[in-house]
Amino acid sequence: MLVIAALLGHTLLIGGPAARLLARARWTTRFPQAALRVWHACAAGLLVSLTAALALTAHDLWEHIMVWVFHADMHRVHAAYGGAWQAAGIAEAALLALALGTGVLSGLTVRRTLRLRQARDRHRLTADARSDGDPRAVPAAAGEPPVRVLRHHSPAVFCIPGSRRAARIVVTSAALDLLTDDELAATLEHERAHLRLRHHRSILAADILTAAFHRTGLLRGYAGQVRQLAEMAADDQAAHRHGRRTVARALLELSSAAPDACSGAVGLSAMTGPDPAARIRRLIGAAPRRASRPVAALMLAGALTATALPLALAMAPAALLADTAHPVSVSTGH
Repeated sequence: MLVIAALLGHTLLIGGPAARLLARARWTTRFPQAALRVWHACAAGLLVSLTAALALTAHDLWEHIMVWVFHADMHRVHAAYGGAWQAAGIAEAALLALALGTGVLSGLTVRRTLRLRQARDRHRLTADARSDGDPRAVPAAAGEPPVRVLRHHSPAVFCIPGSRRAARIVVTSAALDLLTDDELAATLEHERAHLRLRHHRSILAADILTAAFHRTGLLRGYAGQVRQLAEMAADDQAAHRHGRRTVARALLELSSAAPDACSGAVGLSAMTGPDPAARIRRLIGAAPRRASRPVAALMLAGALTATALPLALAMAPAALLADTAHPVSVSTGH
C-alpha cells in the first residue's frame, strides 16, 4: 500500500507542481535542448509511475512477473504487494483502467502518427512537383535534405521531416526575395537543426501525452513548452554557425508576415514558430554560457531519477525477496 501511495504521489508531483515550476524556470531558455530532455524525462516518469501504480493494484499480474524476474517466493511476494488492504474488485478495476489507458494512448499515437505521415507525404509531393527550379535556390550539401523553392506570395521557410531521402526543406519565392544571403543561410541551418535533432518526434510525443492527460490537469503546458524550446534549440544551432544577430534578423523579417498555413500540418512550425518576439529578444541579448559539466551532470541525473525512481520503488519489495523461492522437491518411488 505504501509503495502504491508513493507512486501516485510521484505521479501527482511530477505532473503538477514540478511541471509548473519547470514551465516558469528561467534556465530552460538558456539550455533549451537540455530542458527538452528534462521535460521528456518528467513525462516518462509520470507515465511509468502511473502504470506501475495500476499494475501493483492489479497485483496478480505484477506479482507473477516479479516472482519470475527475481525467483522470489510467491507467498511472500503476495504478502508484500497484496495484503489485507485490497478491497473487493479493486484489482479488476485497476487492470481495466490499465487496459483502457493503454488502448487510449495507443489509439492516439497511431491516429496522430498516421495523420502526420499523410500530411508530410502530401506536402512532399507538392514540394517536389511544384518546385520551379528558381536559380536562387541553395543547393543542398552532401547528406543534407534537398531544398525546394515554391512560388508563393507569403514568406515562409519550413522543413518536412522524414528519412534521409524523404526529408525536405521548403522555401517560398517570397522568402527568397525578402532574406539576404546570410539570413537565408541561417534560416536553412535552423531547419536542418530541427531535422538533425528529431524535434518532430519530441513534438509528437508531447502532443500525444498532453492530449491523453489534459482532463486531469497533469503536464499542463508540456506541448507548448516543447514547441518553444525546440525553436530555441534550433536557433542556437543556427547562431553557432551564422551568428545570433543574423538569425534574429531573419526571424524578424519572416515574422512580419503570417507563416504558411501548410507548415504546421507536418508537425513543425515554420521558421517563425511560436512567440518569435521572445526568441528575437533572446537572440539579441547576451549569449548564454554553456552548461558546466557538473551542472549538465546534475540535470542528467535529475532527468534519469524522475524516470527510474518509480520503477525502483515498484520493484524494491520483490528485489528484497530475490532468490527466496524454494526448489520443488521431487520424490522418487521405489
